[in-house]
Amino acid sequence: MTPSSPTKVLDGVRILELARWQAAPRGSLILRDMGAEVIKIEWRKGADLRDSGPFVGDMSVQFAAYNRGKKSITLNTRHPKGKRLFLDLVGVSDVVLENFRPGTMKDMEFGYDDMCQVNPGIILASVSGFGQYGPYRDRQCFDPIIQAMSGLGDQTGRGFGQPIMAEGPIMDRTAALHAAVGILGALRHRDRTGEGQWLEVAMLDGGISLEEVALAMCYETGTNDFKRSGTFLQCKDGWVTTGAARAGMWERMLKVMGYSDLAEDPEYAAPMFATDKAEIRMELLHLWCEERPVKEVEDALVGADIPVGRAMTIPDVLEDRHIWEREVMIETELDGQPGKKMLVPGPTFIKFSKTPTTAGPIPKYGEHNQEVYGSLLGLDHNRLAAMVEEGVIT
Repeated sequence: MTPSSPTKVLDGVRILELARWQAAPRGSLILRDMGAEVIKIEWRKGADLRDSGPFVGDMSVQFAAYNRGKKSITLNTRHPKGKRLFLDLVGVSDVVLENFRPGTMKDMEFGYDDMCQVNPGIILASVSGFGQYGPYRDRQCFDPIIQAMSGLGDQTGRGFGQPIMAEGPIMDRTAALHAAVGILGALRHRDRTGEGQWLEVAMLDGGISLEEVALAMCYETGTNDFKRSGTFLQCKDGWVTTGAARAGMWERMLKVMGYSDLAEDPEYAAPMFATDKAEIRMELLHLWCEERPVKEVEDALVGADIPVGRAMTIPDVLEDRHIWEREVMIETELDGQPGKKMLVPGPTFIKFSKTPTTAGPIPKYGEHNQEVYGSLLGLDHNRLAAMVEEGVIT
């Protein structure tokens, strides 16, 4: 292996993606950056995010963010010959990732048992809003629904008199991460036993996991009084937040603010949730911050080894050199639009010392038909042309 093409942790793994929007495609993007080959099956151009804004030039920002580096093929999975082609692909793949409503795959004759007939080692990963069983199983779902039904919106909005929704698709991302972790676990199990399996991820389950402590305290006390200690602190020219949770941090915080006498008092210097003086010391912190600019507060707390962060706007984040040094976001050239660049997620946010991750280009619609159907399945030009004519390959 040459230094220019290092081995990646998932080299040799092939994933078929029958998934749309974000929750599942973001998970396979993570695995693709680790070396897996992800073949995205598109049955029509508007079925996913290609036609959904916002756009840079004529490229969907959302489609680029969740699908860069994958291979795009077109396939009419409702056509009898399309079904056979799909199962042929299952026969040479390791994982199928889908996020249809529960029952859809079985109705399409692509259920787990159907796949096992052609590939006993196949891993089927199903992502849905509410899971493959339970009272809500058949309901449609998107990220905001889970923010509402998990309790997160209500918890976030306490003090404002209404539920408040997170700006980003945090429930989609949580589900995507769980799907990626589940697939890795299933691959490990297959390495040991040769067995494939069916795993499922429900967005609501992941949303509930973000409120585990609040739920446990409500169960114990019968009240909804539990509050996280995190809050935004207003300064002269902006906002910060801090997380002085552990022993010793509040002692240093009080000294920074000039309350050395209180720093010697165990009640005031105690860790988070361990003292009745928490509200008083937080009020002192609010007053101290209000008299100072953000930089002074940040410098003082960083100097005392106390966790602190500025509340940054999106333009602030874009100017932060930390994200550029770590390639959290990267620029990519847009095909067919000379000089036009788009910002997309960088290589998966896991840094391996010996098996580096990489980011790939944004696939054009059906760009890899010839490679997948020709090279992988061995279909010649005439058969491909006939399938296009019959509407099997769109």
